[in-house]
Amino acid sequence: MDSKTYTKDLRKNCVKAVFDEFAEHGDMIRPQYAEQWDEIYASRFLGHITGPMDIDVPDLVDVIIDTIVKEAQK
Repeated sequence: MDSKTYTKDLRKNCVKAVFDEFAEHGDMIRPQYAEQWDEIYASRFLGHITGPMDIDVPDLVDVIIDTIVKEAQK
């Protein structure tokens, strides 16, 4: 696999991992106020997550690094 393909696949898998973590209502992305999950909108097609949310940057980085490590081991 050449580096351009690897980068494209890696990027796709990292984006998927972030959306999967959001879908599981993990700690990485959570509502700013109580349990207002309905006010946060995620569009995998557009690649956007919007709404009143808090993003835990270290958790976000962990999800991305974990994905990179998994992809490197394939």
